[in-house]
Amino acid sequence: RMDKMPERIECFDNSNISGTEPVAGMVVFENGKPNKSLYRKYKIKTVNKQNDYAYMAEILTRRYGKGEKSKPYPDLLIVDGGKGHLNIALSIIKKFKLEKNFEIIGIAKKPARLAPACHCEARAGRLRSIAGRDVSRGETNDKVYQPGRANPVNFGREGDLLLFLQKIRDEAHRFAISFHRKRRNRKSMHSILDTVPGIGKKRKETLLKHFGSIDKIRQATIEELVSVPGISRKIAEALKLK
Repeated sequence: RMDKMPERIECFDNSNISGTEPVAGMVVFENGKPNKSLYRKYKIKTVNKQNDYAYMAEILTRRYGKGEKSKPYPDLLIVDGGKGHLNIALSIIKKFKLEKNFEIIGIAKKPARLAPACHCEARAGRLRSIAGRDVSRGETNDKVYQPGRANPVNFGREGDLLLFLQKIRDEAHRFAISFHRKRRNRKSMHSILDTVPGIGKKRKETLLKHFGSIDKIRQATIEELVSVPGISRKIAEALKLK
């Protein structure tokens, strides 16, 4: 059982492909609803190889390791992962002596996850009673782990609470993977621009200033590219061939 209603919930997820461009995202739900103004993106800075546990340790250290500057704390911290991720999170929280400040859970994904509609924001407060009941469909759902429990939490008839937790975890996953894709696409496009004869640093900056983003450069027609000062038709055609 939780000691109080989780008015503020923070959830973390990492995203990378084979260790490239590793990032993480934090989403915040307040009173059962996402508060996107409090979402945070993190670029992994201290881990040079693929290690999901190390990514999580770095991000949680950056979020909760600043003393008073780390406030406000959540009432509930969710990490995307099973017992291993939960243990990493717990070790970081204990390192900063915060284990009495908020609850922690980990959500392990089932092999193939559907995304059912969830209309359960108003029931967020009932998370205080999620533990201790059996559920016949438990093996078909994602598994929720708490510190000190060997087995996953059983929800009984409170399946909507599990859906609510999944909704938060899925939002963290969406947010993290979206950030990763943007970074990967930007890096890919910069690499492409570097291979086009006639496009140097100045012209790359001009293209970005004109179109506003790498994606819009990619989507631009030859005529739109040619309209940019310094971009000839030859350069535009070479760019579109990439």
